[in-house]
Amino acid sequence: GAMTLAALTASLLLGWLVGIAFRLIFGVTSTRAPGRDVADVLVATGVPLRRLELIDANDAGDRRYLGTTEASDGGRSVDVHVIDRDTFGLASGRRFLRVLRLRSGFTRPPALTLRSEVEHRTLMGLVLEDLGIPAPRPVSVAEVGPFSAVIAYVEPQGRPLAEVGSELTDAQLAAVFRLSETLHRRRVAHRSLSPQHVLVDGDTVALASLGSGDVAADDISLRIDLAQLLTTVALAVGPERTARAATETLGEEAVLRAVPLLQSVALTPETREALRERRGVLKELRSRLVELRPSIEHVEPVQLRRVSARAVVTVIGGAVAAYFILTQLTQFDLATVFREADWRWIVGLVAFAAATFAGASIALAGASPIHLRFVRTYMTQLAVAFSGLVAPAAVGNIALNTRYLQTSGLQPTLAGASVGVAQVAQFCSYFVLLVVSGVLAGTGPSVSFSPSPVLVAAILAIVIAALALLAVPKIRALLTERVMPQVRSALPQVLETFQHPRRIVQLLGGALLLDISFVAALVCATRAFGAEPSVASVAVVYFAGAIVGSAVPTPGGLGGIEAAMSFGLVQIGVDSAVAVPAVILYRLATYWLPIPFGWFSLNRLQKVGAL
Repeated sequence: GAMTLAALTASLLLGWLVGIAFRLIFGVTSTRAPGRDVADVLVATGVPLRRLELIDANDAGDRRYLGTTEASDGGRSVDVHVIDRDTFGLASGRRFLRVLRLRSGFTRPPALTLRSEVEHRTLMGLVLEDLGIPAPRPVSVAEVGPFSAVIAYVEPQGRPLAEVGSELTDAQLAAVFRLSETLHRRRVAHRSLSPQHVLVDGDTVALASLGSGDVAADDISLRIDLAQLLTTVALAVGPERTARAATETLGEEAVLRAVPLLQSVALTPETREALRERRGVLKELRSRLVELRPSIEHVEPVQLRRVSARAVVTVIGGAVAAYFILTQLTQFDLATVFREADWRWIVGLVAFAAATFAGASIALAGASPIHLRFVRTYMTQLAVAFSGLVAPAAVGNIALNTRYLQTSGLQPTLAGASVGVAQVAQFCSYFVLLVVSGVLAGTGPSVSFSPSPVLVAAILAIVIAALALLAVPKIRALLTERVMPQVRSALPQVLETFQHPRRIVQLLGGALLLDISFVAALVCATRAFGAEPSVASVAVVYFAGAIVGSAVPTPGGLGGIEAAMSFGLVQIGVDSAVAVPAVILYRLATYWLPIPFGWFSLNRLQKVGAL
């Protein structure tokens, strides 16, 4: 028989589970070299071991032993790292994933063999020793059996920067940054200058780790290294002292080159963990450094990710859009729909569909205290339409418009308030037009629109549920903490907007144009098939369908809007054979047609830095 994708996936999963079960029941032969073999190899290479104690049986990295030499050798301690094939492969796999996810400079490409990994670590140790930087010094490097290798180090003395903290003197701070200067002058990147790996012993600064760096490093690697060190020092002594000491030691120009790299993604996991406990340090450090030269305030951070979250959302959104479009369109005979429709009304339908985005653009421009370019604002509204495929309509609308206003020059608070003002204007327009059209539809000579008992019951249920939720103290507290601050921040912007008549006209005119264009588009769709219901009745159908669509948990209200509008048109006297294709045509023009343009707009705006 034919092999389907689901069957193939199930077969692979079943085989994987059987293999795991077999290993759990019968076990596997360990390829790790035992500790006695490690000790024998070290002694054979000239390390006079007296004792070897396992201190970390790491399943995801190096095994670590603490070795003690004979009294004749001074009884010194030796830090022994054993690299096993299994754990080495896991670590290399993780590094490979980081290489795929992040641009070059952030992480070293993974070593393909145990030998190449051992050789690289030895090289780093010798380079640091040549530079005169106290660091782990390799005293023995050897293979242990066919699947393991060992490196023994003599460790430097000192306390980690994380422990010293504010006790650091200015002289010690200068020594820390001179260490960075020494490394980078010789084009050596360490990539692990974290709070636990930078040691201080009097006036001497040392490294507790060889890191995962490179010799002959590129410029971006050196800048990331400095950004990491700046963050490490800021966690210890604060951003103000860090900025002053770094500038005095390295110079303003060198320090400012690291500012665009001050991002959490550029830092080690240990540093990111420390920043989670000290929120605001990274932002304050960046601000302190920007104060050195205010002209760089708006410099964008360097993009370190090869694949950003936005790119993933865009690709997923495109796939979801294609899926929904194909599944929706296969349910209807589009050839029949277009063959029976009057093309003159279709042209009007498309024109009004385009006008809806113009209305939203004008309303947003009226709510904004700064001038917005119409074309970019229009493209942003198209991008909002596309974002509705992968996010709730309200969330995508607010997020994209707020981001657009911020990149246009508004502060985050003002941007959020401006979007809130535009939302309020659109709600007012919606409510006023709903009331007016409802009154006109009910007083017409031949048409009466009576709401369904089911619809009335649903509305009552929603109202009762909302009141019940408001009776819960935690819900009220949530509204007080989350919603009311937004309302209070938007109120001054509302008052400021009403002091400018031109902006009021833009705001309200754009909101009215948005809703009127949607109504006119639905009117054109019904006229295209020969039906002539009153405009007021069609408006009521549109507003009712929009309410249903906002409540349906599908992208763009798919299914709910079509059903509600088709039912509504039938209720106002449109034949069902006309109502269904009219709604299909309406949704094609107002929902599906803008999606590819929205995808293009989103990508274009991101490329030019407008989103």
